[in-house]
Amino acid sequence: MRAILDTSILLGGQFAIASTFEVAVASLSYAELQFGISKPGLSPQDFMARQTRYQRLREQFGDGLPFDDQASISYGLLASLTLRAGRQLRGRQLDILIAAVAHANQAAIVTANPGDFIALAGAIPVLDPLGDPWPN
Repeated sequence: MRAILDTSILLGGQFAIASTFEVAVASLSYAELQFGISKPGLSPQDFMARQTRYQRLREQFGDGLPFDDQASISYGLLASLTLRAGRQLRGRQLDILIAAVAHANQAAIVTANPGDFIALAGAIPVLDPLGDPWPN
């Protein structure tokens, strides 16, 4: 099974997914990390720590999976599910875009923040950092 690591997992660095998973990262998560690196006002130490983390992740996981035309179709479905569940898209767009990349690639999403994806239950597997399903 393929699993996409959410940005929350990349930031926390704590995951122990079983070797039965083919693990990948969405390029959108790399974009979130780049934003964190480029924030104004970071101390030189924080800048270097974030830059080093980013480089290690790129070395470990390689290129991110792109948001492509298939992901755009998945986004429409997942955004609709979010709205039907009575949740707003505001503040969740990037999470849903990352989930759309996972959905388009027939992958689960691994997250430390299952609430970000609660409205997507049934459309995409949402896993904890160990690779187990989050309880509903």
